[in-house]
Amino acid sequence: MHLQTSSSDASSALCTLASLIERLAHLLPAQGPISIFIHHNPLHAFEHLPFEQAVETAAGQLGREPYLSERRLRAKLASGRMYARDVELVLREHLGACAEQEVAGLISRFELWRAVILHGIPAAAGRELGWMLEETQALARFRKGAPLSALFAGEDVLGPELAAEREAVKSLWTGCIGAVQRAAETGACLSPTWVRHADWLRAVFGLDPDAWIHPPLIRFLAGYLDQGLAHWPMPGRELGIHGCFLELYGTRLAAWCGSWARALPCIVEEDRLHGRNEWSSLANSLQVLGVGESEWADYLSAELLALRGWAGIVRQIEERPDRVPVRELKVSLTGYLAVRLLFERAALEEAARRVAFAGSLAELRPWLAQQLRPLSPPAVAERAWRLFHLAQLCGWDASIVAAWTPDQVRQLEAELEAIGERLPRRILHQAFERAIRSRFYDAISQHVPERAPTRPVFQAVFCIDEREESFRRHLEEVEPLCETFGTPGFFHVAMYYEGVSDAHPRPLCPVAIRPEHYVAEVETGHHDPGRNGWRLRQRAVGFLGHNIYLGSRLPVRGALLTTLFGWLALIPLVFRVVFPWLSFRWRRAQEASFRPAQTRLQLERSPEVPPIGKYSGFTVPEMARIVRRVLEDTGLRDRLAPLVLVVGHGSVSLNNPHESAHDCGACGGGRGGANARAFAQMANDTRVRELLAAEGLKIPPGTWFVGAERNTASNSVTFFDENLVPPERRALFERAKAAIEVVRRREAHERCRRFDAVPLWYPPTAALAHVEGRAADLAQPRPEYGHATNALCVIGRRARTRGLFLDRRAFLASYDPESDPDGSILARVISAVVPVAAGISLEYYFSYVDPTGYGCGTKLPHNVTALLGVMDGAQSDLRSGLPWQMVEIHEPVRLVIVVEAQPDRVLQAVRANPAVERLVRNRWVWLAALDLDSGALWEWTERGFVRHVPQQGLPVVTGDSMRWYEGKRGFLPPVALGPGSRATAEQSGMHVTAGS
Repeated sequence: MHLQTSSSDASSALCTLASLIERLAHLLPAQGPISIFIHHNPLHAFEHLPFEQAVETAAGQLGREPYLSERRLRAKLASGRMYARDVELVLREHLGACAEQEVAGLISRFELWRAVILHGIPAAAGRELGWMLEETQALARFRKGAPLSALFAGEDVLGPELAAEREAVKSLWTGCIGAVQRAAETGACLSPTWVRHADWLRAVFGLDPDAWIHPPLIRFLAGYLDQGLAHWPMPGRELGIHGCFLELYGTRLAAWCGSWARALPCIVEEDRLHGRNEWSSLANSLQVLGVGESEWADYLSAELLALRGWAGIVRQIEERPDRVPVRELKVSLTGYLAVRLLFERAALEEAARRVAFAGSLAELRPWLAQQLRPLSPPAVAERAWRLFHLAQLCGWDASIVAAWTPDQVRQLEAELEAIGERLPRRILHQAFERAIRSRFYDAISQHVPERAPTRPVFQAVFCIDEREESFRRHLEEVEPLCETFGTPGFFHVAMYYEGVSDAHPRPLCPVAIRPEHYVAEVETGHHDPGRNGWRLRQRAVGFLGHNIYLGSRLPVRGALLTTLFGWLALIPLVFRVVFPWLSFRWRRAQEASFRPAQTRLQLERSPEVPPIGKYSGFTVPEMARIVRRVLEDTGLRDRLAPLVLVVGHGSVSLNNPHESAHDCGACGGGRGGANARAFAQMANDTRVRELLAAEGLKIPPGTWFVGAERNTASNSVTFFDENLVPPERRALFERAKAAIEVVRRREAHERCRRFDAVPLWYPPTAALAHVEGRAADLAQPRPEYGHATNALCVIGRRARTRGLFLDRRAFLASYDPESDPDGSILARVISAVVPVAAGISLEYYFSYVDPTGYGCGTKLPHNVTALLGVMDGAQSDLRSGLPWQMVEIHEPVRLVIVVEAQPDRVLQAVRANPAVERLVRNRWVWLAALDLDSGALWEWTERGFVRHVPQQGLPVVTGDSMRWYEGKRGFLPPVALGPGSRATAEQSGMHVTAGS
């Protein structure tokens, strides 16, 4: 159906096109620029579907993997990460009442499916199958896992003789061939259907128009979207993507695309002569290509997914221009599609000429479909191959197979078709998740809660990040009289932040929030005289470095600079590669020397017009609301200690394009130190305290808040505004700092057990030096593992998990159910915590199960382009997702969320947020309630909440964390730690000593 010429019909069609593009945009990665990497669910467009259906639908639509391969899942089974009973339980749930039905009068459906899923049938067809039959032992030896009844069917073949086994196997294969021939059924011939001309050309003639189009399109997009990497900005960017393209490619520049683009100047000139904008150009191209309105969705979807990464970044800049430095760019997904289709029309005209097709482009697809031969049905040997393996797994000998009737063969084949290729992976994946989930449920439901210190000497509020689980655990072991809490790491201070040395402001809050407030860090003016010229020195160094960078890339100036000063680059290079620890210390000293002695955040509202956002600073009532929110959500409201540390986190490493992916997800891929500092400054404000006191929330006058930031790569901790700590709290502050100094070493020691390059005998001091050097090592692809291994989330009081070793796998969000009579606080906490934690979990899940599809592959060939993302080598699609070096130790399981509250209260809170309710209902996350009174754990299922019955006792380790993990690699099960766990030991009857 072509677009009509009347203005009303054209307008209606364009409206349809606009709504369609808006809907298709959800198929694209929602990953922002790499400088503020945000963890998200790569399949957010499929969240309306149950998880298994969603990943399998996406696998077909996007060409990705839904689960780990059968081989890797069975490796989990062999290593003890899951058990056969887990597979059997999941399989019975899947089959339901059909489990005990007989198949072909030979075996129950459960036993047949169990045999196939536990052991698998190797896929083989065509020449591959022929090679396996001729060159391997497939027809000479029984497969591994086959029961004895299949190996030796009768007394005459019992014994070790290989000849007897070979004869039995060949007889079985011959019987399967005969059974298939007797069935005498041929499958229907199939013909593939594609919507794009390029796909038909590739299949029929081996021509690939995408290979022609993508190089110039990628170069154009990289230049147009550039955020400051290029020496000269692309001309015409003020015209939008489509307008800029017409300006550039209406000239002789089109000739540089290649001989295939000989028609491109005419196509571009036609758009210019008719004065088409991006919308009319796109509509016209669809009409020229013969794509009817009923095909728009499929066609444009395929076009967007052809360069999914570049299309995704175009969409992200269109929606959130505040997240990139160059915010005045005119960017739209419609413009991208219009340009792509102009390229495609030129390529298809050349392809039609090469295959001697004389018609119009609208007639090209039907003509190509006539040239393609239909696919052949499966051959007899391919059908027999599956039955051959099934017979071995079920213990059927050649005599049983020879007696199969054609109807029995068809029933068995139908059962194997029902199992298919994906179902075994689904069942094995669900069993694996069940094993991990069950162990965690057993641990948390049996752990005896530890009482918090009656009078804590200080308290520390961390991000919910699972990397803080180990830091908090070690801090509580070093200083038993402290208390720790967890809350989203932006501490509910949503702002655009510009540090004193930053080039431009950046948002520090979850990506779903668009900040309204701008906050700048400014020099207070009370600094040492010797450092008065710090800003001048900083600008001079920056100016010099920028010009050297640009000059080194110009022919004449670059040659001169390299000749005169190139040797100087060897000095830092050698230190960064050979002595990274010294390089780290030197770099920290240099950074300190180029910062003012004292700075302050401009938090208070001012009438100045901000460079971004609506307001400069916050009003006092706004500050009070932020402080109240955090104190109420964490349960700190009525039990504040004299000193409260507010600790954000970030990650600083060298030569790491994915550095921001290690930063705080709750801060939108930024570092949370500024948010922690801002919160502490708000909470210390006497006006804020007076306003809160008037509302019934009293902060003791002797309580002092200190902001801090932890570098999760190097384990360094920076405290802000130390000079403002009151004298009466100085000794307490020094005590807290001393404890954290010890924790830095111990936490680094625990982390180092997952780095294969670190010997297990390293002491904590050496481990700290190693992680510091790792963050500064120029050649280090794994400065840290980020969120790898995340699997759990606990929303509740710290007493429920204090003293429980969770192996850095758990997000820990503080919530006190006893101070929340109506459940409103729980609803707030769940709405803030679940989307962030689920996004991180699902990003790691998909980047692991398909490292090159959903992930961005290995870091080795990556190059940063346009300061937006990475490409493989000099030119490729913009890679989204996580690199393999960040996820290689991960286990791909959905997040398990346990909430300390009554089941009905949890369900009420979940239903209050539609996005969270969708994640829970469709099993993108697992949800359980830890009963406040009985301590029983209830898991949410399709039948409602079902009580979990512990299957294993909780082991107890006498001592601290190091007594359990030291000398071990890989994943460790939860254990209870310390003398406070004796009650649990008596309850479970299990005790683990240091060497166990």
